[in-house]
Amino acid sequence: MADILLVEDDDYKLNDIQKVIDLRCRRSVERAASVTAALRAVSLRDYELVVLDMSLPTFDISGPGGGGSPQGQGGIEVLRLAGRLRNKSRFVIVTQYPDIEINGYDISLSDSGAILSEKFGLNIVDCILYEFDKPDWQIPFIDIVQRIGLK
Repeated sequence: MADILLVEDDDYKLNDIQKVIDLRCRRSVERAASVTAALRAVSLRDYELVVLDMSLPTFDISGPGGGGSPQGQGGIEVLRLAGRLRNKSRFVIVTQYPDIEINGYDISLSDSGAILSEKFGLNIVDCILYEFDKPDWQIPFIDIVQRIGLK
C-alpha cells in the first residue's frame, strides 16, 4: 500500500513533485489523476500525506477528449469527502493558483489552509503555490516532508 497519495493530472507538475519526494524520503506513492480517482482513494484509507491539486478533471483521461469536465475546485470535493469520512491523512495543497475559492470568496493560499482545515475538520498542513519555471515551491514542500517525519 502507498504511503503518499499524489493527486495531480498534469504530468510535468507530477514529475516535479515526484522528484522531490524521491530525493527526500523512501515512501511509496499512489497517483490519482482525477476527482473520481481521488475520491475513491481517500474513501478507502488514510495516507501519511495527500498532495492535492485543486484543479482536476472529473475522470481519468484515457484518450482524446477524455477526462470529462475540468473542475477548477475539484480538490475541494476531495476535501469535502475526506472530512465527511473523518479521514486522518495530512494534506498539502500544491496549486498553480495564488488563491482558492472558498464559499464564493477568493482566499489567499496563506489563509486557505486554516480555513479549509476548520471547514472540513482535516489536517491541512499547508497550501503551496507551484510555478513550473521557479523552484521556490520546493522549499516549503521539503520542509513539510521533513517536519511530518517522512523518511
